[in-house]
Amino acid sequence: METRKREKRSKLIRNFNRIVLMAIFGIAIISLLPCAFLLASASQPINIFSMDSHDQQINAGESASYRWVLFNNASSAYLIHVSINPPTDKDWHASFNKDFITLSPDQDETIILNITTSKTMGTKDLSFVVVFNVTEMSEPTNTYQITQNIHLKILSLFGTRAGENKLFGIWDNFLPPPLDTNYGAFTFTLIGWIVIALFIAFIIDPIVHRLTRKTKTELDDRLLKIIHGPLFAIIVLYGIVNSLEILNIPIDIIATIELIYSISMVIIIVWLSYRIYDNILIYYAKSFAKKTEMEIDDVLVPLFEKIGMIIIPLLGFTAVLHILGFDVTVIIAGVGVLGLVIGLAAQSTLSNLFAGLQLLVDRPFKVGDLILMEDGEVCEVRKIGMRSITLYDIFKHSNIIIPNNEIANKKIINIVQPDRRYKRSVTVGVAYGTDVKKVESILLQAALEHPNVLKDEEHAPVVRFEDFGDSALIFTIYFWVDDVRNQWKTTSDIRKKIDEKFREAGIEIPFPQRTVWLRQIEKDAQTK
Repeated sequence: METRKREKRSKLIRNFNRIVLMAIFGIAIISLLPCAFLLASASQPINIFSMDSHDQQINAGESASYRWVLFNNASSAYLIHVSINPPTDKDWHASFNKDFITLSPDQDETIILNITTSKTMGTKDLSFVVVFNVTEMSEPTNTYQITQNIHLKILSLFGTRAGENKLFGIWDNFLPPPLDTNYGAFTFTLIGWIVIALFIAFIIDPIVHRLTRKTKTELDDRLLKIIHGPLFAIIVLYGIVNSLEILNIPIDIIATIELIYSISMVIIIVWLSYRIYDNILIYYAKSFAKKTEMEIDDVLVPLFEKIGMIIIPLLGFTAVLHILGFDVTVIIAGVGVLGLVIGLAAQSTLSNLFAGLQLLVDRPFKVGDLILMEDGEVCEVRKIGMRSITLYDIFKHSNIIIPNNEIANKKIINIVQPDRRYKRSVTVGVAYGTDVKKVESILLQAALEHPNVLKDEEHAPVVRFEDFGDSALIFTIYFWVDDVRNQWKTTSDIRKKIDEKFREAGIEIPFPQRTVWLRQIEKDAQTK
């Protein structure tokens, strides 16, 4: 037992010593690394550090960039010339941000290599050698080279499966000779696509039409009518391109074919989108607007219809520019700046636009309402537009066009709200000494006899003895007219009736009178 314990103890001590020696050895190596780095740096005055991967992959038409940081750790200045091998090709172009740089001691510079590719390129693997020719400026004969190997894989956008002897570009050509070639696959595929298009147009489409006629809604019928033509065109176009790509034709021709195909597809999709927007969304929006009493939908629906006529083709045009290789972000930024300029130039128009939206949302009045303007004119609202409002002056028989911004900031009285009943009054003066009760009775009788005056308990006519005037006793009769448009005729009729009844009763409506008292002062001649 004693011996075993000693052996275990000695074994533990040996293991511990080994661990300590390994730790010391590791610390020594780590301590020596900076020295090794300094020695290596001292041996090469220009250090180059790669900032990007040397192995990249892009699609044709895109660009790749490689960056290096060059650092001068020597005491002399160096001139560095950068070049690439092989040189630029017709399908791709290489350029440096700087071809020559001068590095002073402890100075660094960044070199960027940009490689742009053509959209019509096929799939390629490109290998480059970037050469840095270093020359010491104090000793021009002291030169050396540093090379960097980079690899770029380019994936073709067009004709990725071109030249493959496959039916419909999917299945291997199983046709017997002489149709086992690419031309045989092309012929079979083209005929197949024509059969598919005719089958959809003359068999599937009529069947679907019969099914949609049995439904209660017309939405499916309208949608089917819209997509019928574009769907047939899409199938035919795709079938032609799919068939042509089976032939072993040059990549530049395939690129042109697919470019025309892409632009044609954009045009078809834009046309289909506009038809759906106009014949379905706008159509049902107009139908809904007719059923509502709000004016905002009657104005906004035509506005959105016009916006769609501009936005949808504009999006299609932007997509075509993108397909052709133009930088769409620059165009969008330009459109944004142009929109800002237009907005500043059309402040009043935009102000009227938002004021029109405010009027439509707040609804202080609607079409057909009578409003009393600040200048006393009574007008009927004929139209509430996005820029202006059209009013009809009922007395002058003339239309008044007022910008929305102006009318939104004016005090306007809607005289048909909360309802079309309207309260009027007639004031009259009678001679002093006239029987007050008799006057009140005549005034009430004149109002109650008129057919357009309301006579219920809540709206019955009321007479008030208003004041003792200079020449007469002042009475006012208040009455409600059944419709605001009848107020002027009713008020005139009641005035006539009052005058008639006053004449019959012998009640005088006096003219304004003034009594002048003259006092004659007798001169006391006797005192003189």
